Amino acid sequence: VKPTPRTYRSAITALGKSRQPRAAEKAEQILEEMEYMGSLGAHDLAPNTICYNAVIDAYARGRTMEKAYRAELLLEKMLEESAKGNTLIRPDTITFNSVINAAARSFGDSIVRREAYLIGLGAFKKIHEYEHCKPSSITYVLFLNVLKNLVEEGDARDNMAERTYQLSVSFGLANGKVRE
Repeated sequence: VKPTPRTYRSAITALGKSRQPRAAEKAEQILEEMEYMGSLGAHDLAPNTICYNAVIDAYARGRTMEKAYRAELLLEKMLEESAKGNTLIRPDTITFNSVINAAARSFGDSIVRREAYLIGLGAFKKIHEYEHCKPSSITYVLFLNVLKNLVEEGDARDNMAERTYQLSVSFGLANGKVRE
């Protein structure tokens, strides 16, 4: 049986939703295999945005402390490749949201948490600047989770949350979830 792009995407998605140890890393290995086959001329097996998003989501769901960092690396690769003209892996709203989610779900010592915050903030800023997609209400909910989970309670966090909410209002994206 010859694998198809759907077979690979299904395997990546299943790994991402599993509770299996190192599932995200295994999903990324499948992605790399797809990239390799695509580079050998099997263009129908080259990964697309959906495949990358599934791996980023696998990192967000996973238990590795470097989840935000790994998600960011994949986003950066997508941005670089799409800037070179590879529109198959152009980041979309789901991509940015998944990176922000990986940051929001990060855990570890203060250094890991600070790095995750900066990664989430970077993805949040980039989606507002990127011409190929726009933020959604989910983007704001996820970034508010970054603030809640990674920024120490206090006036600074409250001010950032208020500015985030006001930005969502200005884009007409403030719904019940953003207000919570």
